[in-house]
Amino acid sequence: MGARDVGVADDYWRDTFYNVVALMAETGSEGGPDDPPRFKRYLDRPRHPLPQQVPLRLGPLDRVLAGDPSPSPPPLRAGRADHPDTLGALLYYGYGFSRQDVGAYFGWPYHRIVPSARCFYPTELYVVTPGGGQTPAGVYHYDQLHHALVELRGGDHLGVLAAAAGARLDGAAAVAVLTSHFWKTAFRYRHYAYRLCSQEAGMVTGNLLLVAQALGLTGHVHHQYLDEAVDRLLGLAPGEERTMAIVPLYPADAAPPAVRPGSGATAAELCAAIAPLRAPYADVPKDLSLARRLYDLDRESVLRDTAEFAPPRPPAGPPPARRTGSHAPDSAPDPSPGPAPGPAPDLAVTLRGRHSGGTLFRPIPEPIDAAALTRVARHADGLTPTDIGAPPARLHLVVQHVSDLPAGIYRTDGGVLHQARELPPGRLDRHLTYGPPVLDTSTVNVLCYLIVDRDQATSRFGGRGYRIAGVAAGITAQRVCVLAAAGGLAARPLNSYDVREVRRLLAIEEESAIPVFQIALGRRTPTPQYEMPIVF
Repeated sequence: MGARDVGVADDYWRDTFYNVVALMAETGSEGGPDDPPRFKRYLDRPRHPLPQQVPLRLGPLDRVLAGDPSPSPPPLRAGRADHPDTLGALLYYGYGFSRQDVGAYFGWPYHRIVPSARCFYPTELYVVTPGGGQTPAGVYHYDQLHHALVELRGGDHLGVLAAAAGARLDGAAAVAVLTSHFWKTAFRYRHYAYRLCSQEAGMVTGNLLLVAQALGLTGHVHHQYLDEAVDRLLGLAPGEERTMAIVPLYPADAAPPAVRPGSGATAAELCAAIAPLRAPYADVPKDLSLARRLYDLDRESVLRDTAEFAPPRPPAGPPPARRTGSHAPDSAPDPSPGPAPGPAPDLAVTLRGRHSGGTLFRPIPEPIDAAALTRVARHADGLTPTDIGAPPARLHLVVQHVSDLPAGIYRTDGGVLHQARELPPGRLDRHLTYGPPVLDTSTVNVLCYLIVDRDQATSRFGGRGYRIAGVAAGITAQRVCVLAAAGGLAARPLNSYDVREVRRLLAIEEESAIPVFQIALGRRTPTPQYEMPIVF
C-alpha cells in the first residue's frame, strides 16, 4: 500500500502531538560519538566556489510580497538562476550560513538564515541545473560552510526530475531539491525528530520562494514525486536522507501559472535508468533503531508510482459572510484591515536581521505596534503554485500586548484580522507550555498558531500526509518569521505547547484540527553572546 497505509502515520500524528512528553522520554545527548557534523561535507567531489560577495540588498520586502520586486541590484541577473551571481544570492539568502555566536555562553553557535531546532539543521539543499548558462548542467549540493557548489553529477538531469514529479519542468532555469538528513536531529530527539525535520524543510522552502521572487524568479512546490528515483539521482544514503520537496524555479516573466502534469512513471523504471552514485561525506557511527518510529513513518510516506499522486485541490472560494451583532455566535466587532504598516525594509536586510530570540526568549515587556501585526496577517498566506492546490494551514493568533488592538484570540481571513473571542484570565504559560522554561509566555506579545486538518491530510495523501502537512505549514511559518522581522520582532518557533490546551484556548471544535506550529513574537532582549555575522 505504500503511502496509502495510514496506520503508522495515525500513530505518529497522535504521539507527536498528544503524547509528546512520553515520546520525548527517549532522547539522546549532545556531544557524544553519534553527534553528527553540523554541515554536510563531501570528501572527494569537485567543488565550484560561488561568488564570495553576495549583494547586501535584494529589494523592498513589500514589493517582493506583492510580486513586483524592484530590479535586482547589480551584479545580479534578474531571472537568471543559472548565473553564478544570482545563484549565489539565492542560496545564501535562501539557506546560507549567516551567523556565529561567540561569548560566555555559546549554546548552539552556528546559525543559518532559517531557524532550526537547536541549530541542528537536518535540511540539505541541492540544485539541479539544465545548463545553457554560466553554471554547467549538473546535480549539485550547496555547501553552506564554504558557500560553494559540490558537483555530484554532470549533465542535464531535468528530465529525470520531471518524470519523478509527474510534471513538465521545461523552461525551469534551475530546480531546488530539499532533503532531510534525519539523524542530524534524531541523534537528540529520537522518534520525535520527523516532526522537526518536516517543519524545517517547509521553512527553508518558504524562504527560498521569497528570495527567488526578489531575484526575478517564480517557484512552484512539488510535494509528490517518486522518492526513490529522486534520492538515487542525488546520491542520498538509502533510509537515512530523504527528499522532502522539489522547487522548480522559472524566470518570472515566463513562468507557467500552475504546476503542469506530465506523463506517468514508476520509481523502478526511473531508478533502473539512473547510474549509482558514490559520494562519501563526513559522518558518524549511528544506531538508526534508536529513532525507529521516525524511519518507519518515512518508509510509509514513499510514493512509487505517479498513479498514486493525489490531484490538486480546487482553489478555495471566498470566506463565508460573517454575522455580527449581539445574536451572532461570534459577536466581535466587524474586522478592519488594521493600521497600514510603514514601508518594509529590504528583504536582504530583513533576512540578515531575523532572530529567534535567544536560548531563553524573554521579550521586552512592552506593547508592540499593531502595524507590525497587520503586515503578518496580510501576507502570511502566500499564493505559490503547488501540486496539491491551496495551502492547508490556517493562522490563528493570541494577542496579548499590542497597541490599539484589544487582547484576544484572532484569526485571519483574506489577510484581515478577526477577533474571535477574548483572552481568558490568568497566565497562559500555566496552561499551554511544558518542558524546560525557554519561553516567557507572560511577556510574549503575540502567539501564532498554524492549524491543519489531520483527517484531510490523511485521506488525501495517506501516510505521506504527515510530511506534506509539516512542509506546507512550514512554508507559511517562515513567512510569519520574515514578516515579523520586518517589523523589528523576533519570531520563535517552539513546539513545547500542550495541543489540548491550545485547542481549548482557540475554541477549535473540529476534532481533526491540530495546531502544528507555535510561533512567539516579541522584541528580544540583549544576550551575552557576540553575534558575528557571516556575509560571503
